[in-house]
Amino acid sequence: MTKIFNVFNNKTAALCCIGLLLLHSSCTKNFEDFNTNENQATEEMLQTDNLSTGSLIVQMEKNVFPIAQQPMFGDEVYQVMQNLAGDSYAGYMGTTNNFLSGANNTTYALVPGWYGQAFSRAFVGVMPAWKRIAKSAKTQTPEVYAIANIIKVEALHRTTDMYGPLPYVNFGETTSQGRYDSQKDIYDKFFDELDEAIEILTDFNTRFPTTKTLTSYDFIYGGNIPNWIKFANSLKLRLAMRIAYADPNKAKVEAEAAVSHKIGVMSSATDIAALQHSSSLVYNHPLFIIANPDNFNDTRMGAVMDSYLNGLKDPRLPKYFNAASDGTYRGIRSGININNKATYASGTFSTLNIEASANITWFNPAEAYFLRAEGAIRGWNMGGTAQSLYEQGIKTSFELNSVSASADTYISNETNTPANYSDPRNGANSASASSSITVKWNDAASFETKLERIITQKWIAVYPDGQEAWSEFRRTGYPKIFPVVVNNSQGQISTDVQIRRLPFPVNEYQNNRAGVNQGIALLGGNDNGGTKLWWDKK
Repeated sequence: MTKIFNVFNNKTAALCCIGLLLLHSSCTKNFEDFNTNENQATEEMLQTDNLSTGSLIVQMEKNVFPIAQQPMFGDEVYQVMQNLAGDSYAGYMGTTNNFLSGANNTTYALVPGWYGQAFSRAFVGVMPAWKRIAKSAKTQTPEVYAIANIIKVEALHRTTDMYGPLPYVNFGETTSQGRYDSQKDIYDKFFDELDEAIEILTDFNTRFPTTKTLTSYDFIYGGNIPNWIKFANSLKLRLAMRIAYADPNKAKVEAEAAVSHKIGVMSSATDIAALQHSSSLVYNHPLFIIANPDNFNDTRMGAVMDSYLNGLKDPRLPKYFNAASDGTYRGIRSGININNKATYASGTFSTLNIEASANITWFNPAEAYFLRAEGAIRGWNMGGTAQSLYEQGIKTSFELNSVSASADTYISNETNTPANYSDPRNGANSASASSSITVKWNDAASFETKLERIITQKWIAVYPDGQEAWSEFRRTGYPKIFPVVVNNSQGQISTDVQIRRLPFPVNEYQNNRAGVNQGIALLGGNDNGGTKLWWDKK
Protein backbone atom coordinates (compact mmCIF):
# COMPACT_ATOMS: atom_id res chain seq x y z
CA MET A 1 0.00 0.00 0.00
CA THR A 2 1.46 3.33 -1.02
CA LYS A 3 -1.12 5.86 0.05
CA ILE A 4 -3.85 6.41 2.58
CA PHE A 5 -6.40 6.97 -0.19
CA ASN A 6 -6.23 3.25 -0.89
CA VAL A 7 -6.80 2.50 2.77
CA PHE A 8 -10.16 4.19 2.69
CA ASN A 9 -11.13 3.02 -0.78
CA ASN A 10 -9.48 -0.02 -2.35
CA LYS A 11 -8.21 -1.48 0.92
CA THR A 12 -10.89 -0.32 3.29
CA ALA A 13 -11.38 -3.68 4.92
CA ALA A 14 -7.83 -4.09 6.16
CA LEU A 15 -7.29 -0.87 8.10
CA CYS A 16 -10.89 -0.15 8.96
CA CYS A 17 -11.34 -3.59 10.50
CA ILE A 18 -8.23 -3.05 12.58
CA GLY A 19 -9.41 0.41 13.57
CA LEU A 20 -12.88 -0.82 14.50
CA LEU A 21 -11.40 -3.67 16.49
CA LEU A 22 -9.17 -1.29 18.41
CA LEU A 23 -11.96 1.18 18.97
CA HIS A 24 -14.22 -1.61 20.20
CA SER A 25 -11.46 -2.79 22.52
CA SER A 26 -11.19 0.74 23.87
CA CYS A 27 -14.79 0.87 25.05
CA THR A 28 -14.57 2.72 28.33
CA LYS A 29 -17.41 0.75 29.91
CA ASN A 30 -15.29 -2.39 30.16
CA PHE A 31 -12.04 -1.33 31.82
CA GLU A 32 -10.47 -3.91 34.09
CA ASP A 33 -10.22 -3.15 37.79
CA PHE A 34 -6.61 -3.43 38.94
CA ASN A 35 -5.07 -3.78 42.43
CA THR A 36 -1.61 -2.82 43.62
CA ASN A 37 0.99 -5.11 45.13
CA GLU A 38 2.01 -4.10 48.65
CA ASN A 39 5.46 -5.73 48.62
CA GLN A 40 8.40 -3.40 49.20
CA ALA A 41 11.25 -2.89 46.74
CA THR A 42 14.57 -4.62 47.33
CA GLU A 43 18.06 -3.54 46.33
CA GLU A 44 18.13 -6.38 43.81
CA MET A 45 14.97 -5.04 42.17
CA LEU A 46 16.62 -1.66 41.72
CA GLN A 47 19.37 -3.22 39.63
CA THR A 48 17.33 -5.62 37.51
CA ASP A 49 15.11 -4.83 34.54
CA ASN A 50 11.76 -6.56 34.68
CA LEU A 51 10.72 -8.14 31.39
CA SER A 52 6.95 -7.87 31.81
CA THR A 53 7.04 -4.32 33.13
CA GLY A 54 9.65 -3.30 30.58
CA SER A 55 7.56 -4.56 27.68
CA LEU A 56 4.66 -2.43 28.91
CA ILE A 57 6.89 0.65 29.00
CA VAL A 58 7.85 -0.11 25.39
CA GLN A 59 4.17 -0.43 24.48
CA MET A 60 3.40 2.95 26.02
CA GLU A 61 6.33 4.67 24.33
CA LYS A 62 5.40 3.27 20.91
CA ASN A 63 1.86 4.62 21.18
CA VAL A 64 2.48 8.26 22.14
CA PHE A 65 3.05 8.78 18.42
CA PRO A 66 1.96 5.71 16.42
CA ILE A 67 4.75 3.93 14.60
CA ALA A 68 4.56 1.10 12.09
CA GLN A 69 6.13 -2.20 13.01
CA GLN A 70 3.74 -4.40 11.06
CA PRO A 71 2.17 -4.10 7.60
CA MET A 72 -0.88 -1.88 7.07
CA PHE A 73 -0.91 -0.36 10.52
CA GLY A 74 1.12 2.49 11.91
CA ASP A 75 2.11 5.00 9.23
CA GLU A 76 -1.50 5.26 8.08
CA VAL A 77 -2.64 5.81 11.66
CA TYR A 78 -0.03 8.54 12.14
CA GLN A 79 -1.24 10.10 8.92
CA VAL A 80 -4.89 10.41 9.93
CA MET A 81 -4.18 11.04 13.63
CA GLN A 82 -1.38 13.60 13.26
CA ASN A 83 -0.59 14.61 9.69
CA LEU A 84 -4.15 15.20 8.46
CA ALA A 85 -5.05 16.90 11.72
CA GLY A 86 -2.49 18.90 13.75
CA ASP A 87 0.17 19.07 11.03
CA SER A 88 -2.38 20.57 8.66
CA TYR A 89 -4.19 22.79 11.17
CA ALA A 90 -0.88 24.24 12.42
CA GLY A 91 0.18 25.17 8.89
CA TYR A 92 3.23 22.91 8.94
CA MET A 93 2.23 20.77 5.97
CA GLY A 94 -0.25 20.66 3.13
CA THR A 95 -1.60 17.53 1.53
CA THR A 96 -1.10 16.69 -2.13
CA ASN A 97 -4.08 14.35 -2.17
CA ASN A 98 -7.79 14.90 -2.73
CA PHE A 99 -8.82 12.29 -0.14
CA LEU A 100 -12.50 11.33 -0.36
CA SER A 101 -12.97 13.73 -3.27
CA GLY A 102 -11.81 16.64 -1.14
CA ALA A 103 -14.32 16.11 1.68
CA ASN A 104 -11.87 15.30 4.47
CA ASN A 105 -10.29 16.68 7.63
CA THR A 106 -8.27 19.31 5.79
CA THR A 107 -11.44 20.93 4.44
CA TYR A 108 -13.31 20.46 7.72
CA ALA A 109 -15.45 17.54 6.49
CA LEU A 110 -14.26 15.53 9.46
CA VAL A 111 -13.94 11.81 8.75
CA PRO A 112 -15.08 9.49 11.60
CA GLY A 113 -12.61 6.76 10.67
CA TRP A 114 -9.83 9.33 10.98
CA TYR A 115 -10.70 11.41 14.02
CA GLY A 116 -11.32 8.38 16.24
CA GLN A 117 -7.77 7.08 15.96
CA ALA A 118 -6.22 9.28 18.65
CA PHE A 119 -8.79 8.06 21.17
CA SER A 120 -8.09 4.47 20.21
CA ARG A 121 -4.34 4.84 20.57
CA ALA A 122 -4.73 6.38 24.02
CA PHE A 123 -7.18 3.86 25.41
CA VAL A 124 -5.77 0.75 23.77
CA GLY A 125 -2.06 1.41 23.45
CA VAL A 126 -1.31 3.54 26.52
CA MET A 127 -3.83 3.41 29.35
CA PRO A 128 -4.21 -0.38 29.83
CA ALA A 129 -0.42 -0.81 29.82
CA TRP A 130 -0.09 1.97 32.39
CA LYS A 131 -2.70 0.33 34.62
CA ARG A 132 -0.82 -2.97 34.57
CA ILE A 133 2.38 -1.16 35.51
CA ALA A 134 0.57 0.60 38.35
CA LYS A 135 -0.56 -2.79 39.61
CA SER A 136 2.87 -4.41 39.57
CA ALA A 137 5.33 -1.57 40.06
CA LYS A 138 3.79 1.17 42.19
CA THR A 139 5.16 -0.26 45.43
CA GLN A 140 7.78 -2.73 44.15
CA THR A 141 9.65 -0.40 41.79
CA PRO A 142 8.14 3.06 42.20
CA GLU A 143 10.69 4.65 39.87
CA VAL A 144 9.26 2.56 37.00
CA TYR A 145 5.75 3.56 38.01
CA ALA A 146 6.87 7.21 38.01
CA ILE A 147 8.25 6.95 34.46
CA ALA A 148 5.01 5.27 33.34
CA ASN A 149 3.07 8.19 34.80
CA ILE A 150 5.15 10.70 32.85
CA ILE A 151 4.61 8.78 29.61
CA LYS A 152 0.90 8.58 30.34
CA VAL A 153 0.63 12.33 30.85
CA GLU A 154 2.65 13.01 27.69
CA ALA A 155 0.30 10.77 25.69
CA LEU A 156 -3.03 11.73 27.24
CA HIS A 157 -2.52 15.47 27.31
CA ARG A 158 -2.29 15.22 23.55
CA THR A 159 -5.55 13.29 23.54
CA THR A 160 -7.50 15.66 25.76
CA ASP A 161 -6.13 18.60 23.78
CA MET A 162 -7.69 17.01 20.72
CA TYR A 163 -11.12 16.11 22.15
CA GLY A 164 -11.62 17.81 25.54
CA PRO A 165 -13.28 15.73 28.29
CA LEU A 166 -12.14 12.10 28.57
CA PRO A 167 -12.60 9.11 30.92
CA TYR A 168 -9.31 9.68 32.70
CA VAL A 169 -9.23 10.61 36.39
CA ASN A 170 -10.43 7.25 37.75
CA PHE A 171 -9.52 5.15 34.74
CA GLY A 172 -10.10 1.44 35.33
CA GLU A 173 -12.03 1.74 38.57
CA THR A 174 -15.19 -0.36 38.51
CA THR A 175 -17.40 2.35 39.99
CA SER A 176 -16.46 4.90 37.34
CA GLN A 177 -16.15 2.88 34.14
CA GLY A 178 -16.86 5.05 31.12
CA ARG A 179 -17.38 8.23 33.13
CA TYR A 180 -15.97 11.32 31.45
CA ASP A 181 -14.09 13.99 33.37
CA SER A 182 -13.90 17.70 32.63
CA GLN A 183 -10.70 18.91 31.04
CA LYS A 184 -10.01 21.03 34.14
CA ASP A 185 -10.15 17.92 36.33
CA ILE A 186 -7.95 16.05 33.87
CA TYR A 187 -5.34 18.80 33.97
CA ASP A 188 -5.45 18.89 37.76
CA LYS A 189 -4.81 15.15 37.71
CA PHE A 190 -1.91 15.64 35.28
CA PHE A 191 -0.23 18.03 37.70
CA ASP A 192 -0.75 15.66 40.62
CA GLU A 193 0.71 12.75 38.65
CA LEU A 194 3.71 14.73 37.48
CA ASP A 195 4.36 16.00 41.01
CA GLU A 196 4.25 12.44 42.33
CA ALA A 197 6.57 11.21 39.57
CA ILE A 198 9.05 14.05 40.09
CA GLU A 199 9.12 13.42 43.84
CA ILE A 200 9.67 9.67 43.41
CA LEU A 201 12.41 10.08 40.82
CA THR A 202 14.16 12.88 42.70
CA ASP A 203 14.26 10.73 45.83
CA PHE A 204 15.49 7.74 43.82
CA ASN A 205 18.20 9.80 42.16
CA THR A 206 19.33 11.15 45.53
CA ARG A 207 19.66 7.65 46.98
CA PHE A 208 21.02 5.96 43.85
CA PRO A 209 22.68 8.74 41.81
CA THR A 210 24.36 6.43 39.28
CA THR A 211 21.55 3.90 38.88
CA LYS A 212 19.44 3.65 35.75
CA THR A 213 16.25 1.68 35.37
CA LEU A 214 14.73 -0.33 32.52
CA THR A 215 17.76 0.40 30.35
CA SER A 216 16.80 -2.32 27.87
CA TYR A 217 13.23 -1.07 27.48
CA ASP A 218 13.32 2.70 27.72
CA PHE A 219 13.79 4.06 24.19
CA ILE A 220 13.52 7.70 25.24
CA TYR A 221 16.34 8.09 27.78
CA GLY A 222 17.70 4.60 28.34
CA GLY A 223 16.61 4.74 31.97
CA ASN A 224 18.49 7.97 32.77
CA ILE A 225 16.67 9.30 35.83
CA PRO A 226 17.79 12.98 35.78
CA ASN A 227 16.65 13.25 32.16
CA TRP A 228 13.24 11.88 33.07
CA ILE A 229 12.98 14.45 35.86
CA LYS A 230 13.85 17.28 33.46
CA PHE A 231 11.29 16.00 30.99
CA ALA A 232 8.61 15.77 33.69
CA ASN A 233 9.32 19.34 34.82
CA SER A 234 9.31 20.58 31.22
CA LEU A 235 6.03 18.81 30.55
CA LYS A 236 4.63 20.38 33.71
CA LEU A 237 5.75 23.78 32.40
CA ARG A 238 4.05 23.12 29.04
CA LEU A 239 0.78 22.16 30.71
CA ALA A 240 0.97 25.13 33.08
CA MET A 241 1.27 27.48 30.13
CA ARG A 242 -1.59 25.73 28.38
CA ILE A 243 -3.98 26.81 31.14
CA ALA A 244 -2.63 30.38 31.40
CA TYR A 245 -5.89 31.91 30.18
CA ALA A 246 -8.20 29.42 31.91
CA ASP A 247 -6.58 29.30 35.38
CA PRO A 248 -3.78 31.91 35.51
CA ASN A 249 -3.06 31.54 39.23
CA LYS A 250 -2.55 27.79 39.05
CA ALA A 251 -0.58 28.21 35.84
CA LYS A 252 1.88 30.53 37.58
CA VAL A 253 2.30 28.25 40.60
CA GLU A 254 2.90 25.13 38.52
CA ALA A 255 5.25 26.84 36.07
CA GLU A 256 7.39 28.38 38.78
CA ALA A 257 7.57 25.06 40.64
CA ALA A 258 8.78 23.30 37.49
CA VAL A 259 11.52 25.85 36.82
CA SER A 260 12.68 26.16 40.44
CA HIS A 261 12.97 22.40 41.04
CA LYS A 262 16.56 21.48 41.93
CA ILE A 263 17.01 19.49 38.71
CA GLY A 264 14.73 21.79 36.76
CA VAL A 265 13.58 21.78 33.16
CA MET A 266 15.39 21.00 29.91
CA SER A 267 18.21 23.42 29.16
CA SER A 268 20.62 21.56 26.88
CA ALA A 269 20.21 20.05 23.42
CA THR A 270 21.09 16.68 24.94
CA ASP A 271 17.99 16.82 27.16
CA ILE A 272 15.69 16.20 24.18
CA ALA A 273 12.97 13.59 24.66
CA ALA A 274 12.72 11.50 21.49
CA LEU A 275 11.92 7.91 20.55
CA GLN A 276 15.26 6.39 19.65
CA HIS A 277 16.01 3.77 17.02
CA SER A 278 17.86 0.62 18.02
CA SER A 279 18.21 -3.03 17.11
CA SER A 280 15.39 -3.62 19.59
CA LEU A 281 13.13 -0.93 18.16
CA VAL A 282 13.16 -0.72 14.39
CA TYR A 283 10.81 1.74 12.73
CA ASN A 284 10.69 4.33 9.98
CA HIS A 285 9.70 7.85 10.91
CA PRO A 286 6.09 7.99 9.69
CA LEU A 287 6.58 11.36 7.98
CA PHE A 288 9.29 9.81 5.81
CA ILE A 289 6.76 7.28 4.54
CA ILE A 290 3.91 9.79 4.21
CA ALA A 291 5.96 12.41 2.39
CA ASN A 292 8.41 10.42 0.30
CA PRO A 293 7.59 10.37 -3.43
CA ASP A 294 8.48 6.66 -3.49
CA ASN A 295 5.98 5.86 -0.73
CA PHE A 296 2.69 7.65 0.06
CA ASN A 297 3.77 10.95 -1.55
CA ASP A 298 0.88 12.62 0.28
CA THR A 299 2.31 15.68 2.02
CA ARG A 300 4.54 18.68 1.34
CA MET A 301 5.74 21.82 3.05
CA GLY A 302 2.83 23.94 4.25
CA ALA A 303 2.03 27.40 2.91
CA VAL A 304 2.37 28.97 6.36
CA MET A 305 5.87 27.53 6.73
CA ASP A 306 6.59 28.87 3.24
CA SER A 307 5.51 32.36 4.29
CA TYR A 308 7.37 32.53 7.60
CA LEU A 309 10.59 30.68 6.80
CA ASN A 310 11.10 32.33 3.41
CA GLY A 311 10.18 35.78 4.67
CA LEU A 312 12.35 35.59 7.77
CA LYS A 313 15.19 34.04 5.72
CA ASP A 314 15.35 31.32 8.32
CA PRO A 315 18.48 29.10 8.13
CA ARG A 316 16.39 26.14 9.32
CA LEU A 317 14.46 26.13 6.05
CA PRO A 318 16.72 23.64 4.18
CA LYS A 319 16.96 21.54 7.33
CA TYR A 320 13.20 21.12 7.40
CA PHE A 321 12.43 20.92 3.67
CA ASN A 322 13.97 20.14 0.30
CA ALA A 323 14.08 22.73 -2.44
CA ALA A 324 11.51 22.43 -5.22
CA SER A 325 12.57 21.71 -8.78
CA ASP A 326 13.21 25.41 -9.46
CA GLY A 327 15.46 25.78 -6.41
CA THR A 328 12.91 27.65 -4.30
CA TYR A 329 11.04 26.43 -1.23
CA ARG A 330 7.33 26.29 -1.92
CA GLY A 331 4.45 25.03 0.21
CA ILE A 332 0.86 23.91 -0.24
CA ARG A 333 -1.98 25.71 1.51
CA SER A 334 -4.23 23.57 3.70
CA GLY A 335 -7.92 23.31 2.96
CA ILE A 336 -7.84 23.90 -0.77
CA ASN A 337 -9.64 22.24 -3.65
CA ILE A 338 -7.43 19.54 -5.22
CA ASN A 339 -8.92 17.82 -8.25
CA ASN A 340 -5.92 15.74 -9.21
CA LYS A 341 -3.10 14.56 -6.96
CA ALA A 342 -0.58 14.99 -9.76
CA THR A 343 -1.14 18.75 -9.60
CA TYR A 344 0.48 19.08 -6.19
CA ALA A 345 2.48 15.84 -5.80
CA SER A 346 5.13 17.20 -8.09
CA GLY A 347 8.54 18.78 -7.98
CA THR A 348 6.92 22.20 -7.90
CA PHE A 349 6.48 21.90 -4.12
CA SER A 350 9.01 21.18 -1.37
CA THR A 351 9.20 17.72 0.10
CA LEU A 352 10.03 17.13 3.75
CA ASN A 353 13.72 16.80 4.55
CA ILE A 354 13.32 13.88 6.91
CA GLU A 355 15.08 10.54 6.94
CA ALA A 356 13.55 7.17 7.77
CA SER A 357 15.99 6.97 10.68
CA ALA A 358 14.92 10.28 12.24
CA ASN A 359 13.74 10.04 15.84
CA ILE A 360 10.20 11.07 16.76
CA THR A 361 10.58 14.03 19.11
CA TRP A 362 8.27 14.31 22.13
CA PHE A 363 9.73 17.50 23.58
CA ASN A 364 12.78 19.51 22.58
CA PRO A 365 14.61 21.86 24.95
CA ALA A 366 14.10 24.93 22.75
CA GLU A 367 10.42 24.75 23.66
CA ALA A 368 11.27 24.93 27.36
CA TYR A 369 13.10 28.22 26.80
CA PHE A 370 10.18 29.71 24.87
CA LEU A 371 7.75 28.61 27.58
CA ARG A 372 9.93 30.33 30.16
CA ALA A 373 10.14 33.45 27.99
CA GLU A 374 6.36 33.62 27.89
CA GLY A 375 6.20 33.11 31.62
CA ALA A 376 8.63 35.99 32.05
CA ILE A 377 6.46 38.44 30.09
CA ARG A 378 3.59 37.37 32.32
CA GLY A 379 5.62 38.37 35.37
CA TRP A 380 6.41 34.84 36.55
CA ASN A 381 9.77 33.88 38.00
CA MET A 382 11.32 31.91 35.18
CA GLY A 383 14.97 32.21 36.13
CA GLY A 384 15.83 34.77 33.46
CA THR A 385 14.58 37.69 31.45
CA ALA A 386 12.12 37.23 28.62
CA GLN A 387 14.74 38.39 26.11
CA SER A 388 17.50 36.10 27.32
CA LEU A 389 15.21 33.09 27.41
CA TYR A 390 13.72 33.89 23.98
CA GLU A 391 17.15 34.25 22.41
CA GLN A 392 18.41 31.07 24.07
CA GLY A 393 15.38 29.24 22.67
CA ILE A 394 16.39 30.28 19.17
CA LYS A 395 20.02 29.34 19.77
CA THR A 396 19.02 25.93 21.11
CA SER A 397 16.80 25.27 18.09
CA PHE A 398 19.62 26.31 15.79
CA GLU A 399 21.96 23.95 17.63
CA LEU A 400 19.50 21.08 17.28
CA ASN A 401 19.35 21.77 13.54
CA SER A 402 23.13 22.25 13.09
CA VAL A 403 22.94 25.92 12.02
CA SER A 404 24.39 27.50 15.16
CA ALA A 405 26.76 29.73 13.21
CA SER A 406 23.80 31.74 11.91
CA ALA A 407 22.05 32.26 15.23
CA ASP A 408 23.38 35.67 16.23
CA THR A 409 22.70 37.19 12.81
CA TYR A 410 19.17 35.79 12.80
CA ILE A 411 18.43 36.99 16.34
CA SER A 412 19.54 40.54 15.53
CA ASN A 413 17.46 40.90 12.37
CA GLU A 414 14.73 43.53 12.73
CA THR A 415 13.67 43.96 9.10
CA ASN A 416 12.69 40.56 7.68
CA THR A 417 8.99 39.70 7.98
CA PRO A 418 6.80 36.81 6.74
CA ALA A 419 6.37 36.78 2.98
CA ASN A 420 3.30 36.69 0.80
CA TYR A 421 2.33 33.21 -0.31
CA SER A 422 1.92 32.35 -3.97
CA ASP A 423 0.44 29.09 -5.23
CA PRO A 424 2.02 28.44 -8.64
CA ARG A 425 -0.73 25.96 -9.56
CA ASN A 426 -3.79 27.98 -8.58
CA GLY A 427 -3.58 31.70 -7.90
CA ALA A 428 -6.89 31.59 -6.01
CA ASN A 429 -5.04 29.89 -3.16
CA SER A 430 -2.42 32.63 -2.84
CA ALA A 431 -2.50 34.93 0.17
CA SER A 432 -0.88 38.05 1.53
CA ALA A 433 1.38 37.61 4.55
CA SER A 434 -0.75 37.29 7.68
CA SER A 435 1.81 38.89 10.00
CA SER A 436 4.56 41.51 10.03
CA ILE A 437 6.39 40.04 13.04
CA THR A 438 10.19 40.27 13.09
CA VAL A 439 12.78 38.22 14.96
CA LYS A 440 14.70 40.79 17.00
CA TRP A 441 13.48 41.22 20.56
CA ASN A 442 12.04 44.60 21.52
CA ASP A 443 11.50 45.01 25.23
CA ALA A 444 9.41 48.13 24.64
CA ALA A 445 6.88 46.25 22.50
CA SER A 446 3.38 45.49 23.73
CA PHE A 447 2.57 42.24 25.53
CA GLU A 448 0.81 40.88 22.45
CA THR A 449 3.72 41.66 20.15
CA LYS A 450 6.12 39.97 22.56
CA LEU A 451 3.78 36.98 22.78
CA GLU A 452 3.47 36.72 19.00
CA ARG A 453 7.26 36.89 18.65
CA ILE A 454 7.76 34.11 21.23
CA ILE A 455 5.05 31.82 19.90
CA THR A 456 6.14 32.30 16.28
CA GLN A 457 9.66 31.18 17.13
CA LYS A 458 8.34 28.33 19.28
CA TRP A 459 6.12 27.25 16.39
CA ILE A 460 9.16 27.10 14.11
CA ALA A 461 11.23 25.29 16.75
CA VAL A 462 8.78 22.49 17.63
CA TYR A 463 8.35 21.43 13.99
CA PRO A 464 7.31 18.78 12.96
CA ASP A 465 4.99 18.22 15.95
CA GLY A 466 1.88 19.79 14.45
CA GLN A 467 -0.35 18.59 17.28
CA GLU A 468 1.52 20.72 19.82
CA ALA A 469 1.75 23.64 17.39
CA TRP A 470 -2.02 23.48 16.75
CA SER A 471 -2.71 23.51 20.49
CA GLU A 472 -0.58 26.61 20.95
CA PHE A 473 -2.23 28.32 17.99
CA ARG A 474 -5.62 27.66 19.55
CA ARG A 475 -4.44 28.92 22.93
CA THR A 476 -2.72 32.12 21.76
CA GLY A 477 -3.84 32.88 18.20
CA TYR A 478 -0.19 32.72 17.06
CA PRO A 479 1.39 32.37 14.67
CA LYS A 480 -1.20 33.80 12.33
CA ILE A 481 -2.25 30.92 10.09
CA PHE A 482 -3.93 31.12 6.70
CA PRO A 483 -7.56 29.96 6.96
CA VAL A 484 -8.87 27.16 4.77
CA VAL A 485 -10.07 28.08 1.30
CA VAL A 486 -12.71 25.32 1.25
CA ASN A 487 -14.84 24.88 4.37
CA ASN A 488 -17.04 21.76 4.19
CA SER A 489 -18.17 21.87 7.83
CA GLN A 490 -21.71 22.94 7.01
CA GLY A 491 -21.40 25.94 9.29
CA GLN A 492 -20.07 24.05 12.30
CA ILE A 493 -16.56 25.53 12.09
CA SER A 494 -15.80 29.18 11.46
CA THR A 495 -13.37 29.76 8.60
CA ASP A 496 -11.87 32.75 10.42
CA VAL A 497 -11.71 31.23 13.92
CA GLN A 498 -10.54 27.89 12.44
CA ILE A 499 -10.98 24.39 13.83
CA ARG A 500 -10.81 24.04 17.65
CA ARG A 501 -11.12 20.31 18.34
CA LEU A 502 -12.13 16.92 16.93
CA PRO A 503 -15.44 15.15 17.71
CA PHE A 504 -15.71 12.19 20.06
CA PRO A 505 -15.34 8.81 18.29
CA VAL A 506 -18.38 7.14 16.79
CA ASN A 507 -17.51 4.03 18.78
CA GLU A 508 -18.10 5.89 22.03
CA TYR A 509 -21.62 6.77 20.89
CA GLN A 510 -22.21 3.10 20.12
CA ASN A 511 -20.73 1.55 23.26
CA ASN A 512 -20.63 4.28 25.91
CA ARG A 513 -23.57 6.56 25.16
CA ALA A 514 -24.02 7.72 28.75
CA GLY A 515 -20.32 8.49 29.09
CA VAL A 516 -20.00 10.44 25.87
CA ASN A 517 -23.20 12.39 26.64
CA GLN A 518 -21.61 13.36 29.93
CA GLY A 519 -18.50 14.39 28.01
CA ILE A 520 -20.56 16.65 25.74
CA ALA A 521 -22.21 18.27 28.76
CA LEU A 522 -18.78 18.91 30.28
CA LEU A 523 -17.55 20.26 26.94
CA GLY A 524 -20.20 22.95 27.16
CA GLY A 525 -21.01 22.97 23.46
CA ASN A 526 -21.86 20.81 20.49
CA ASP A 527 -19.68 17.80 19.70
CA ASN A 528 -18.11 19.27 16.59
CA GLY A 529 -14.94 20.98 15.45
CA GLY A 530 -16.14 24.47 16.24
CA THR A 531 -16.50 24.11 20.03
CA LYS A 532 -13.62 25.46 22.11
CA LEU A 533 -11.86 23.43 24.79
CA TRP A 534 -11.73 24.48 28.46
CA TRP A 535 -8.30 26.12 28.20
CA ASP A 536 -9.14 27.86 24.90
CA LYS A 537 -10.26 31.13 26.52
CA LYS A 538 -8.48 33.90 24.65
